[in-house]
Amino acid sequence: MASSIEPDRFYGREVEFPPRLLASHIDTAEREVRTLLAGMRSTRWPKIDPSIHYDIVRTGSSYEGLKVNGDMELDIMIVLSHPEFNFFPISDPSTPCGFHKIKAERRHVQSQAARWLSGTVCCLFEVCFTSNGYLMSSQIYEWFQSLAKRALTVIESKYDVTLAGKFPVRMVIKVRTDFEICVDLVPAIKIEGDLYAVAKPLKTSPDPDLWRLSFSVFEKNILSWLPSPSCHLKALKILKYLREHDTRLEETSQFASGLCSYHLKTASLHLLARPAQPPDTQEGLHERLHQLMDFLVECMQRRELNHFFMGNQSSLARDAQVPSSVTHGECRLNLFGGKFVNESTLSQARERLVRIKRSLPAIIQQHYDPGAYSCNIL
Repeated sequence: MASSIEPDRFYGREVEFPPRLLASHIDTAEREVRTLLAGMRSTRWPKIDPSIHYDIVRTGSSYEGLKVNGDMELDIMIVLSHPEFNFFPISDPSTPCGFHKIKAERRHVQSQAARWLSGTVCCLFEVCFTSNGYLMSSQIYEWFQSLAKRALTVIESKYDVTLAGKFPVRMVIKVRTDFEICVDLVPAIKIEGDLYAVAKPLKTSPDPDLWRLSFSVFEKNILSWLPSPSCHLKALKILKYLREHDTRLEETSQFASGLCSYHLKTASLHLLARPAQPPDTQEGLHERLHQLMDFLVECMQRRELNHFFMGNQSSLARDAQVPSSVTHGECRLNLFGGKFVNESTLSQARERLVRIKRSLPAIIQQHYDPGAYSCNIL
């Protein structure tokens, strides 16, 4: 029987991404991103195209202290604006929970004659990027991708840099022949404080006007309050690692393919909001890891995992300064709802997680030594 300290050894040997190496990769990636953005600014059409802010917004696991061993990936939001327009979020009952429309309004009201005399650049912006006065996320993304591709032909880099994907635009930096850094570049509009709307389409809706709310900065801030390393962060990273690598042990694992890291992070935030927390010890790590697995199994059994911020008035959300319009709103988003995960997938993922929890020492040992156990016993 494995002792309670085994998860801690597993974390140090297999799970943790070496901090110095991570910092070096982040530095390399950010230099390349800034070079690309400079090229995009130089090739955009002034006054017609949106402006690209110089400050980038760092999000995702590599900046949250949640990066685990594996592929090197970063997420960066690129904030857009326009000198002639203000952008305002609009929500109505027909808008899906977690999404807004962005109204584009002129900063200065002009008569039709004055607008004609001043040229058509503002009109061109409206024609290219808006529909019925709303900023179209689909058009913004197509423009962003096209501009990035043009910029890539004029910038210089010592690395082989390419672009892949469409939603989001993925910048691939080949550092060595056997190693690359991938950076997801996401166009964003600043809403309020650290709340942004990102141009990520809703797959189940054909509406090209929808913008998804991003709570990434709030999540990063909350996680930064935890001592490093803490059993809370370690437990989440261990479970992330087990999910990401579970197909090594079970090829058809629905825990790996049916759930995503955001499900795990959301569950972890809900546990963090509870008053009693395990101590930051080896035994505390063991307790937190089992709490996290038990909570996820319970949520999958109920088919309910609510978004941590929307409609949640917890003190943790307030301390993070999430706008009250979000936390006090009636909108609640169930991440385990049928729109996101079907019932069969959720059931199979739950069964797999139950088996992982029951056989955790064997699972950990098998990641140490893949030939140590047969998958059939798990």
